[in-house]
Amino acid sequence: MTKTTIHFTHCLKECSLEGPSEQKVSSIIYDSREASNGAVFVCIKGAHHDGHLYIEQALTYGAKAIVGTNSTLLHSYARLYSDVSFITVNDSKEALALLSTSFYNHPAQSLSTVGVTGTNGKTTVTSFVYSMLNSLSYRTGSIGTAGIWNDQKRTNFKQTVPTTPEAPEIHCVLDHFQETGIQGAVLESTSIALDQKRLYGINFNVAVHTNLTPEHLEFHETMKEYKKAKLKLFKQAEYAVVNADDTGMAREIIETFNGPLLTYGTDKKADFQAENIHVSVHGTTFTLHACGEMHSVSIPVHGKYNVSNVLAAMAACYQLGFSLNRILSVVTKVESPEGRFQIVSNDAPFQIVLDYAHTPDALLHVLQAVQQVPYKKLIVMITGIGLRDPGKRPQMAREVEGIADEIIVSVDQPGFADRQEVVNDVLQGFTNPNSSHIHSLLHREQAIHYALDLAGADDLVLLTGIGFGGYQIIGDEKVPYSEHEVIKQYFTSKKSLKESV
Repeated sequence: MTKTTIHFTHCLKECSLEGPSEQKVSSIIYDSREASNGAVFVCIKGAHHDGHLYIEQALTYGAKAIVGTNSTLLHSYARLYSDVSFITVNDSKEALALLSTSFYNHPAQSLSTVGVTGTNGKTTVTSFVYSMLNSLSYRTGSIGTAGIWNDQKRTNFKQTVPTTPEAPEIHCVLDHFQETGIQGAVLESTSIALDQKRLYGINFNVAVHTNLTPEHLEFHETMKEYKKAKLKLFKQAEYAVVNADDTGMAREIIETFNGPLLTYGTDKKADFQAENIHVSVHGTTFTLHACGEMHSVSIPVHGKYNVSNVLAAMAACYQLGFSLNRILSVVTKVESPEGRFQIVSNDAPFQIVLDYAHTPDALLHVLQAVQQVPYKKLIVMITGIGLRDPGKRPQMAREVEGIADEIIVSVDQPGFADRQEVVNDVLQGFTNPNSSHIHSLLHREQAIHYALDLAGADDLVLLTGIGFGGYQIIGDEKVPYSEHEVIKQYFTSKKSLKESV
C-alpha cells in the first residue's frame, strides 16, 4: 500500500492540532467503514449521519488521523490515542477537499481543466468538449453523469455520486489521468457539488456556464441559493465561457468575473454566435460568426439547443488556446452522450428517440428539436421525479401540451414518494387531464411499452426522463435499470407473439 506523508498544518492552514503534526497516510476517507491502517478519517456532518459518531470505528480499523469540527470530542480522543493526529477545522468538507488534493499531490495542476455548470446541457457540453479535444489530439478525460472516461473509453472507476463525485474520488481520477499521460480533464460541476465543496481547491483553466432554470430546490430551497452555488465555479477559474442567451445568471458572471471571458449564443449578440440554423434528420447546419470570421458549419446533432452546446464547447477549446480553424476541423466529430437525442436503431416502421430531458426547460428544447424531424404522429412520454422538487411536475405537462398527439405520463426515481401522487402532480399541469390522448402508467417500463404500442408507420416516439445511469432509485435502493433492455424486451415479446400465432 503506497503511503504519502501529509503535514497537516501545511495542508490545513486554519486548524487546531493535537498529536503528531504529520503522518504517513494511505487514504483519505469520509466513511469509517473504509478505514484501514494509515487512513485519514474526515468526519462529515450531514442531514442523516454525523461522522463524529464513527470515530471509534475508524480508529479500530487503523486510522492515523481524525479530522472534524467537534473540538471537545476530538480532544477527548487525543488524550487516549497519542500516536494519532486529531485536527479540528471550521469546515470538514473543505478539509476533505484540501486533504485529497494534497494526498494525490495536486494532480489538477498538471492538467488543463474545464468545469461545466448549469441546469441543462452540462453532460452534453462536457461530452462535446471531451470529443473535440481528443479529436484535436489533446488527450482528455471526463467526469460526469456519463461516467468517468479516459481519452478512449469509459473506465471502471467507482462513482459514488451520479455526476460530480466526492473530493477523494475526483482527485484519485485526476491523479490516474496525470499518471497515464492524459493532458486535460472536463468535469461536470453540479450546484450541489459546488455547495458541498467537492471541487474546492481546484483552479480550473476554463469555467463554462450553460443556463440557469429552477432545479434542485429540494436541496437549495431558493433560486438565490441555487445561483450562489453555481457562481462559485467562476471564482476558481482563470477563463470563462458564458451563454449570452441565458437570463438566469449570465449577467452576474459577466459583471463579476475578473479574467478573460467569451460569450456564445443563438439569439443575442455573442463572441461565438450562430445564425441560420436548420435541423434535419441527419443533423444541424448553421452559420458561425466568431473571431471576426464567418463559417458554414454542419454538426451531427439535432436542435437549436445543441447548437448552443456546440458553441459552448468551441469557445471552451478556444479559451484553452486552440485556433478557430483547428476547432472547425473537428466540430463534425462531436459526440453526444448516451440518451441525449439518441436515435434507437430498430426494425420497427417508426422512429424512437431517447432524451434525458427531465426539467421543463430541457423538455421544451428537445420538443422544439423533434418537431424539425418528419413524422406522421408524435408520441411523447414524460415523467415526474419522486426525488426532485414537486413544483416542476405540472410544468412538464404544460411544455408538452398541444405538441404531442399522444402523451404518456409516468414516474422516474420515485424514492419513497407515492407513484400515483407523482403522476397526479404532473397531470395537474394539463388543461384537461382526462383527455383521451393523455395516458398514465406508474412504472417507466410499462409506460415505454404502452408508448410503443401506440406507434404506427412513420410515427416518432420520444421517451424522456431519467432513463439512464443504469438504475432507478426506489425507496433507498438503486435498482438496476436499462432503457435499451426495456425496449429490446418489447420487440422480443412482440416477435414471439407474432411467431406463436
